Amino acid sequence: MGSKDLRSFIGRLEAEGELKRISAEVDWDGEIGAILRKLTTERKSPAVLFENIRGHSNTWCRKLLSHELLSRQRIALMFGVPKDTPYPELSRLLRKRFKEPVPPKEVSTGPIKENSVKGADVDLFQIPVPKWHPLDGGRYINTWSGVITRDPDTGEHNVGNYRGMMIDRNKISVLLIAAQDWGGHFARYRQMGKPMPVAVAYGGDPSLGFVASCPVCNAPSEYDIMGAIMQEPVSLVKCETSDLLVPATAEIVVEGTISPDPSSYEMEGPFGEWSGYYGEAKKRPVIKVDCITFRNDPIFRGALEGVKSNMVNETALTSHVALSAVVWHVLESQHIPGVLDVVAAPWAIIKIHKSYQGHARHIAAAIWGSKVPVNTAKTVMVVEEDVDIRNFHSLQVAMQNNVDPSKDIVVFPMRMGSCLDMSLDCEGRNEVAWGAGLQDHLLIDATIDWETHPIREEWGNRRMPPTCTEPDPNMAKRVEARWKEYGF
Repeated sequence: MGSKDLRSFIGRLEAEGELKRISAEVDWDGEIGAILRKLTTERKSPAVLFENIRGHSNTWCRKLLSHELLSRQRIALMFGVPKDTPYPELSRLLRKRFKEPVPPKEVSTGPIKENSVKGADVDLFQIPVPKWHPLDGGRYINTWSGVITRDPDTGEHNVGNYRGMMIDRNKISVLLIAAQDWGGHFARYRQMGKPMPVAVAYGGDPSLGFVASCPVCNAPSEYDIMGAIMQEPVSLVKCETSDLLVPATAEIVVEGTISPDPSSYEMEGPFGEWSGYYGEAKKRPVIKVDCITFRNDPIFRGALEGVKSNMVNETALTSHVALSAVVWHVLESQHIPGVLDVVAAPWAIIKIHKSYQGHARHIAAAIWGSKVPVNTAKTVMVVEEDVDIRNFHSLQVAMQNNVDPSKDIVVFPMRMGSCLDMSLDCEGRNEVAWGAGLQDHLLIDATIDWETHPIREEWGNRRMPPTCTEPDPNMAKRVEARWKEYGF
């Protein structure tokens, strides 16, 4: 069973020895980011609850939680399974729950309605939002949240995790990518000439940020998948200023609108992104905040972005579980046979029992035809069933033995993908102009080519010669029996 709200999960983490409370005063301007960065580099970070933040001893929000899901053990606790559950099993569990969505239920009220401020009383700077990175353009409030919008035609909700920077007491400038779900909603409001209602939820059950960061496919909304993870319906309440439905147990909800008028856009960025590089500053859409509701003594929830070789952040770690399940779910929904295992970040690597020539290209086409490639799956690699896809050397051997660069490496001129791809020039990353990044995609087909490697009788009806790395079984037994005799 899930935790239902942030506070009960914090209690569970503390009981499991997975939480660190920091009562010493810390500065939101750089110090919190530096602490979390050091913990991330050490790769054994607990969840961290900051309880004494400079300038916030008398604000209505005084606490910040981060690194809530920065471990396999804590992700397992979110799912309500044993802490030692391995990554592949967590992805399989999420795949199963994708197939068993639990619709939300609307309730009349909830803890999120304990306090409300509107109009001139709105002040985002009451929230202890850090300046996460040294060169960030400001304090980024939207790093681990649920940004909630609604399709004006179907009424379906979308919950995504999209970055946003506080630029005034009642304004948040946001990275709004047209190729993402809320970008589609925004386009329809723009066609109607109306501002788009938006709400941003912080805190709540840990599944909120987990699912909001995941490109959910083939489900009515992220709320259904949250319910599947929690194993009970998400309780939703109506906003104060719109018909949007938000989690009743969230810690803080910001309500507002985004104008479709480009003259209303304001500067957003730079921001230290998941790639480890800063994204460029640009004039972007703005959430004009009309109302904030919050629980008594609310806990703000945020995350430090940025990865490097010895530093994996919360988004990357949760993506290791979530994206693998999403990609596998996409392939299943397209009835593609033979998929045995999936690792989806940073490359999408798929292990298969090859059933037909062109199997790898079919897989790549299915992935790239979904919503997944907006921010991931730039590179897809498909391998045979004898390859360990979690072992870099095994993948190198598969490339060495099975890849003919002239025909097994395929560049697909998709011209749509991540606007945070640093291999693109600045103009190619301009999501305002193009709706996404002008990104192409790559397939590495590391399966055995049936045309050039037919089945051969002299090889035991196999397509490849016998391996020379395994001894004769009888000789292996003999060597094992004499091993001590040899002096080992």
